[in-house]
Amino acid sequence: MFFSILSEISWHHLHPIMVNFTAALVPASVGSDLLGKITKRMSLSHAAWWTLLYAAIVTPLTATAGWFWKRQVEAGLSAETIWKHQWLGISLAAVFIGLAIWRGVIHRRNESPGALYFLLASAVVAALVYEGNLGGSMIFG
Repeated sequence: MFFSILSEISWHHLHPIMVNFTAALVPASVGSDLLGKITKRMSLSHAAWWTLLYAAIVTPLTATAGWFWKRQVEAGLSAETIWKHQWLGISLAAVFIGLAIWRGVIHRRNESPGALYFLLASAVVAALVYEGNLGGSMIFG
């Protein structure tokens, strides 16, 4: 039964499924770090590290799936919007990896992030919201 369900999945449509992981994991990471800082609970800081690591792993795969899907749908989309979405997505995938490396160093030191990290991470979340808005506008109008 499991394999029959898998056979019905269009692998070209993985991108809209996978974006939900990034859209949830990155803000959850920043929120967990903020709550960990406020409440002084290291368990929240550890959760922030792991969720960001997962986002850094899945997001490049999501961007790759988007490139494959683009080939099928680009004819009916605004060239400017798809260009912005494509390059912002690729940039964010790279930024998530860099942010995860930085966060990993903080994690290994068993510390919580400082103000500069929160400032950059908040800007990244804002860019992620904009990226999601671009993607949503292409799909839902």
